[in-house]
Amino acid sequence: MSGSIAFNPMLTTNAQGLFNTNSAGFTQGDAQDDPAVKFFLAGGIVTSSASTPLWGGLPISEDIPAAATQPGTNTLGSTIALATNLANTTGISVFNQAYGGVTTPTSTAPQFAAGSSINYYRFGSGARIPLRINPALVSLDGGLITQQVSWDYTAQWITTYDGTNAFPVRILNISTTGNKTVSYNSGTGAVNWIYTEAVAVCLI
Repeated sequence: MSGSIAFNPMLTTNAQGLFNTNSAGFTQGDAQDDPAVKFFLAGGIVTSSASTPLWGGLPISEDIPAAATQPGTNTLGSTIALATNLANTTGISVFNQAYGGVTTPTSTAPQFAAGSSINYYRFGSGARIPLRINPALVSLDGGLITQQVSWDYTAQWITTYDGTNAFPVRILNISTTGNKTVSYNSGTGAVNWIYTEAVAVCLI
């Protein structure tokens, strides 16, 4: 036994009871800060035919803006819709700089109805976006980031790879607590935050 004080020089901690605010966790659809990627943020207009609102962290499809009938009238970006399958999915909607999102006392998460402006990142942009994940996939934690997954277009979350439709993301991190995800009530139309779900930080 040595008379010296044993310590771990690589351990990071804080004095007990001080500075112990827990900031772990992620917000669905809130792309992580990255100066090399922020200029890839794109904007568009939610299609007038949308049957449900959109919010951050959803797969979107986009249409080329219609030809302008008057100068400057097609400058608001592509027409954006909720993607329905992998073939028409072009990116992920985000809350970043999404100042047009509407909240109410009974619908606390920003939502974007038909005709609203919405922001998104396209696949290949290199954005890192937290997305909802099927709880069964939490077991991917600790595995290779190249593991294939699919997107469940009904539950609107990452799910087990179905053998044919590989969602084009790389899972960088999985967080099971401290997260904010969105819950949509189709009966009332309310879009609210919930705090009990897991998310995966995905490179798109």
